[in-house]
Amino acid sequence: MPNLVQENLSAKIDQKLRQHPKLSAYALKARVYENGTVQIQGIVDVLEEKIQAEGLLGNIPGIKKIENDITVCTDGEINDLDVAFEVAEEFQANPEVPLTVGVKVTGGEVQLLGRVNNFNQAQEALETAAKARGVREVISHLKLKDYYDDASLNNLVQATLMTEPELSPGRVKSITHHGVVSLFGKLTETQIVTAFNAVSRIPGIRHIHNLINQPAIEPDSQILQIDNQMRLED
Repeated sequence: MPNLVQENLSAKIDQKLRQHPKLSAYALKARVYENGTVQIQGIVDVLEEKIQAEGLLGNIPGIKKIENDITVCTDGEINDLDVAFEVAEEFQANPEVPLTVGVKVTGGEVQLLGRVNNFNQAQEALETAAKARGVREVISHLKLKDYYDDASLNNLVQATLMTEPELSPGRVKSITHHGVVSLFGKLTETQIVTAFNAVSRIPGIRHIHNLINQPAIEPDSQILQIDNQMRLED
């Protein structure tokens, strides 16, 4: 039987899902476990909406892990050639996705291939591909045009953050490993957006790991986690 904490958390999740302008129509269900894990289930039309549901719950206090079991289902038959065409159309409509980004589709899984100038372009390609009909998963194999060593990248990150008037100097810390930047600190939601937007424009960054407002963790442990994650992605 769910305890009071689970019931309160479940009520907050249901409210978030019901109030979302797009997701409310799908009547998504969430199950809360005693260990803080939340399992989301239901059916949506496009991958973007599956990602939105997880992101919507990510900021709710008390949730330690999200198991996203939402199914992406489209009306009618759509094959991989159709999916590739849909993704290409989405790319053409978004000037932030460079022409150097290509796709390969297998069983509804979209692999992004080619080169980009910075993390922001790679993220735009990921988010844009997720909007296309028939896409079940997006995996990025995008490469950066320029290579920067981790020390130089981290210096660029710190220098960039210090130029932002909304962020007090030293308020945000960073660790860079294999081109992946992890951000630490205590910020408001508006400041988090400012920090991410600033860092995402720096050439050479492969990914930004959000650890802002998270419990403190030893840097060596964080580097190990990032290293393992990047091996999985590669």
